[in-house]
Parts: sequence; C-alpha cells; structure tokens
Amino acid sequence: MEAWIHKHQALILSTLYMLFSLLAAGYSVSYSSKVAYIADLSAVSGRIQTANTEMQNKIDASKKTQEANVETGIRYLPLFLARINEIAHNNEVVIRKLSPDKEGTLLKFDLDFTADYSTFVRFTAELESLDILLDNIQVHPYDASKTPPVHAITFSLIPQNNAEPISGQRLENLKKWVYAKDKRDPFQRFAYDTTRKVVNPAVDLTWIYKLEGIGLTPEKKPYANVNRKNYQVGDSLDGRTITKIDEAKINLEKRDRDGVTEYTLGFRKNEKKQAKDKDKGKGILPPGRNQ
Repeated sequence: MEAWIHKHQALILSTLYMLFSLLAAGYSVSYSSKVAYIADLSAVSGRIQTANTEMQNKIDASKKTQEANVETGIRYLPLFLARINEIAHNNEVVIRKLSPDKEGTLLKFDLDFTADYSTFVRFTAELESLDILLDNIQVHPYDASKTPPVHAITFSLIPQNNAEPISGQRLENLKKWVYAKDKRDPFQRFAYDTTRKVVNPAVDLTWIYKLEGIGLTPEKKPYANVNRKNYQVGDSLDGRTITKIDEAKINLEKRDRDGVTEYTLGFRKNEKKQAKDKDKGKGILPPGRNQ
C-alpha cells in the first residue's frame, strides 16, 4: 500500500489540490452572491426609507397648511369685539356679559343677554355670518309679562379664522327664514296670558343672578348669598329691594312712577340641593320653614 501511495503521490496531491480549489471556488461564488444580495437589500431599504421620509415631510407640510388655513382663535381681539358689538347694535341687543370661558382648551367666549324670541333668532343668525361656532345655547324664562315675552339667553362663541365674515347660499336661506313672518315662539309657554286677565307674573332673575345659598345669621335672620355676596331682607340688589327670603328663593320688588314690579330669584337647576348639602349644619333654613 505504501509502495502504491509513493508511486502515485503526485496524482493524489494533484487530486487533493483540485478538490480544495473547487471547494474554495464554490465558497467564493456563494459568498459573492450573498454579499451582492445583501447589498441589493440595503439599497432597496435605503430607497424605501428615503421615500417614507419624503412622504412624512409632505404629510407634515399638508397638516401645517391646513392648520394655517383653519385657525381656531382670534389674532385681533378689538376687531372681534367690534364685529360682535356691531351685530348686537343692529339687532338692538344689550349684551350683559361677554367673558372668556374658563373650562376646556378651546378659545371660547360666554355671551349673556335678554331678548324676545324674534330678536334672539335675528341676532344669532347674523352671528352665523362670521366664522364662529355657537355652542351650549340655553334659553330660560325672564319676563313673561312683556309682549312678546323676554327670555334670558346664554351661549358660547368659538371664533375661527379671526371670526372673519363669511357668505354662502346657506346663509342666504337662513336670512330668508329669519325675516319671514308668523314664526311661532317655541318658548311662548312662558308668556303672560292676557285673555285670562291674570296678575302679571314676577320677573324671573334666576338666570340673571346666581343664588349660591340661603342661611341664617347668628341673630337667626335669613340671608341669601347672590353672586358670592350676602343679602338680607331690606337690602338692595341693583335697585331692587329684597322683600322676602325663604328656603327656595328670594322675592324682590322695584317701585317707580309706573308702579311696582315684582321679581323672584331661585336656585338654578339642581343647585338648591347642592347648596343644602354643602352648607349642611351651617344654618341653612330647614324645609318648610319660611321667613
């Protein structure tokens, strides 16, 4: 065996060299293909990432453009107030209060006034001609003895695009409806019925002032807290004399050359119970005990 190996040593070595070369060549080809494949994947991934970046930049730019075109808020407060004042003047509306809303993140103004139904509709319709949103509209009874009856009205204004004037077919249709005749007042149930010859009802101040609570002083005299200020019988509330305080409301009157006008001021919705619970044990008038 050794003699055969010695005799064919050159052939055996040549064969081994050839096999090694073939293995090396095969590995080289496979490795080169793998490197090329990885390089292709890397190039494709780079292109995809670049395309995604460009797309995200376009989306961000589009969002900024939309935010610039639809801006919530106002840049010039005096101009905004002047527009609201002009609309109120045109509709003979006296605004009692216009104040920034303290809740939420949107720029919002709370508006408070008294008006009959037709005036209320005209006023809000003309406000629609500005780029603003009307929110949380509330209508409450105020003076049912007037013809037409007067209501206490509150709502919120959310200005957009600096409350710029706008126009459109919808606004034109709204104006035609507003100025049409024979519109029914949906709040007419508050009105004074002249056909029954009943006594004029008292003017309701519940949504003009806020009755916070009713209690007793150390001298056992009733008092009422209105807009965070205490009042007793005989005190004056903006020219109206308090004549009576009981567990649920206070009565007032105002005398002038035309006679006596009576007023009543009660707790707002669910606030009577809240006031009693808050001041329990602090002298609040018990149920059934009127002064």
